[in-house]
Amino acid sequence: MIITCMRCGHRAFVFMFESKRICRRCQVWVSKPHRDPKKFSYKDAQRDQHKRRVERASSGVRKKPLLKRSYSVHSATTRGPSDSLFESSSEAALPPPPDMSLDDAQPFFTPNVLRLQCMVLFIPFDAGNNFYKSNAKQGTSSADFIPSSGNMFAPFSQPLSARPLASFNNKTYPGQKTFEARSTHMSPGDIQANYSRIVMKHIAACTNSREWKRVHASGAIDMHMQLSRLCPEVIFLSEELKDAPFPSELRPCPELTYRRIGSLKEMLPDVTVDVKNEIAAYVLVDEKSFTQVLYNARVLHRKGCNHGEKWLSVQKIVPEYRVYIEVAGVHLDAGYTKYTPATKKQEALAEVGQFARDNEVDALLGDLNMDSFELDGGFFPNAFSFKDYEVPGSEKKKKVVKPVYTLSHSNTNAKNNYMGGIIVNSDQVETEPMNLRGDDTVSLSRTLDGEFYSDHPAILANYVKSFY
Repeated sequence: MIITCMRCGHRAFVFMFESKRICRRCQVWVSKPHRDPKKFSYKDAQRDQHKRRVERASSGVRKKPLLKRSYSVHSATTRGPSDSLFESSSEAALPPPPDMSLDDAQPFFTPNVLRLQCMVLFIPFDAGNNFYKSNAKQGTSSADFIPSSGNMFAPFSQPLSARPLASFNNKTYPGQKTFEARSTHMSPGDIQANYSRIVMKHIAACTNSREWKRVHASGAIDMHMQLSRLCPEVIFLSEELKDAPFPSELRPCPELTYRRIGSLKEMLPDVTVDVKNEIAAYVLVDEKSFTQVLYNARVLHRKGCNHGEKWLSVQKIVPEYRVYIEVAGVHLDAGYTKYTPATKKQEALAEVGQFARDNEVDALLGDLNMDSFELDGGFFPNAFSFKDYEVPGSEKKKKVVKPVYTLSHSNTNAKNNYMGGIIVNSDQVETEPMNLRGDDTVSLSRTLDGEFYSDHPAILANYVKSFY
């Protein structure tokens, strides 16, 4: 059959089993890994977290170069990855319609063939069966911060003392208050019986449950695709308790089912995997609906600072385009907890990012044992809101509304940020809001019904990869 390629605009012949949207030549380019040749560096991965949120909320799309009247599509000031493909083509371009005119103000958009979304939830536990008990005795704390330019944040209790975000690591937050009150801890048996309820608590906290329940009730043929846009599609469980093995299936509610597609112990039968390093991956499934995606899990081996690491990486694959997005769930070497100096931490995270880039992983998240809050895809606040702020020194007690991030440390001593992530393929991957509050990455709780099940909070990120 003859199609008009939605990417290059040429008419081309394709077989019935091939994609009906793009021609073979464009499909080869789209599915080709666009690996960044540059060495991964901490500095290049840094992002102004609040500025990015404001830009996303105000525009919603990236700025594109404008076409001047003397320019052609191929000589625009900013060149995209498709330019060399167009230039090497021996086929004649389609002539423009006689009445076509160029508008100087009309932006030129690089052909976006596909946007592939993958919402990922990472839930850690305490395989040592010790630290989370200490957490239960002392509870957890959080503090509010006012953002300013240059990735600077000021404690709400000290609004004039803005500092770099990384400077708040390794110490208690100024003006912190109780986030999760002191309580009892869950037994391993209780944790095993409530894995699905723990998952459901985190899904309900971040998504519009009314919307995805409505989608499920509709019974549409593409229900799986619609649900994956509204709910976590991939779930990682980390640090398996000795007396609470991870289940083969998670059923947080009648509408959602997650099936295990791999774990380190299953995929490495000839290797002894310490329970503290065990990670299991689950994906959203629904046999009653049609799906155009496949999932694949693989193990990556990396040498840490003291011990070897095993990453569990999940690929979401679209066979029609032969493209995928890959996210790795990680628990990095515990020796990194001593990398408190800024230089050592930055060098270590740069090595982690380079390893992921070399293995063509798009993003990673989990227990990094280091602070990644300054990096792209590494900022996990508890909440974002607006609060009245009284201007100091004003005679009439003038009040202004300020944006506020609620942050809490993610380790037992309430001084360090260990849960985080990195977007390695920043040319194609970004995070986008998963709810009306604009949350694209969020740190959740470590309790169920007020009882502690972990010493680290769960984290959730909504990744989107674009193909051109």
